[in-house]
Amino acid sequence: MKNKYIIGALLVGIISLFASCSDDNDSNPTLIQPKEFVLNTPAYANATIDLEKSTGLELTWSQPKYTADNAPINATYEVQVSPTNSFTVSTDEAAADESGEKVPDYAVLSNTTQKCNISASAEEMDKALVKILKWTEGNVPAEQEMYVRVNAYILEGTSRLNPVASNSVKLNVKPYYIELKDAVPTMWYLVGNMFGGKWAGDKNIGVDALPMFLKPNFSYDKKTGAGEIEYTNYFLTDEFDEKAESAVAGFKILPSSFDWNYSMDGGGKLKDNIAYRGSTNSDGGHILAGADGYYTITLNTANNTATMVKYEGNVTNYGTIQIATSLDDFASDTPMLPYNTEGVENHAWYYVMEVPAGQTVSFKFKIAGSWDTNWGYGAEDGAVNMYGKCEANGHNIGLTEGKYCISFNDITGAFSIVKL
Repeated sequence: MKNKYIIGALLVGIISLFASCSDDNDSNPTLIQPKEFVLNTPAYANATIDLEKSTGLELTWSQPKYTADNAPINATYEVQVSPTNSFTVSTDEAAADESGEKVPDYAVLSNTTQKCNISASAEEMDKALVKILKWTEGNVPAEQEMYVRVNAYILEGTSRLNPVASNSVKLNVKPYYIELKDAVPTMWYLVGNMFGGKWAGDKNIGVDALPMFLKPNFSYDKKTGAGEIEYTNYFLTDEFDEKAESAVAGFKILPSSFDWNYSMDGGGKLKDNIAYRGSTNSDGGHILAGADGYYTITLNTANNTATMVKYEGNVTNYGTIQIATSLDDFASDTPMLPYNTEGVENHAWYYVMEVPAGQTVSFKFKIAGSWDTNWGYGAEDGAVNMYGKCEANGHNIGLTEGKYCISFNDITGAFSIVKL
């Protein structure tokens, strides 16, 4: 991950960013333990914040002094929330306590940053209050005190070096009841020339952005939704279009925010060329296959790393894949659309389905004009599952009312559904 881990191992690290700019290692700054840093009191601190009507709460802070001369450091910052201004046991620590004796008094929000500002999720803050104070639907107070602070640390691998917490700021909020559920798995989207030639300008999933696949049988983080997602298909190597002045096979991967500052970019025709931009201003270029062929991209949404390696399994070319539904009693085929649009062999397909209000629809994947080859999933017909690995002649997959982008991979048998 480019420019993310820059502190050397052990207790005192040498900052490689500075080492690359000078041959005089004695001049490189040394990591020290900060004593404090300041979370600024926001202008809205004296108002009552309606969490249900808010999206993000803007927070800013000063940089902790991690070097003697306060040189810029790639510190990581997380936001912590408490209803009592006590930060002793987090909700994660309490959940991991098998004895059940630990009682949480604060929660850590999922998004982190390496800047000195963030838009903290109002929904996550509300969920933290509901979880810590154990509110039910009928006993949420009209107003609630909430204390916010920022915790800073240097991330090296999985180690958090030299953590330090800011002061806390008291906010008055209007909370609301929200049912506590496991987080939806984090999704990233494929955009670019390999996928319709569009670059997510309109952020339309199923139009100019195509979701990667959730991995069958993978246990995603219940709090954050983080884990591994993947995509297997046929890729082209670099073919430069002089008229368009771009690589016709190039593409990138965007997070669900569609923020280009946090995209997965490429650096050339290498199987491991995918790198996380990580809020830097540099554009790493298009992602490209090393040679024409089948590849699997695996993206870890917990640490924002990705690999692209050759797929070595057997492949059958079905030409097209259809979807059949209970809307017409499975009487007709509807063609799914290809992920790859560059006139090459394709094995990943998608279909946008809208299930009418109050209804449940079942569907299966199949080849054109025949039920000899079809795929389904689940313990019984109509069971609702958002991802898995299909079986030949498996059960009908169910969906309740709503609009969805349904994806199917005829190489791996994986299907994945994103609600729009």
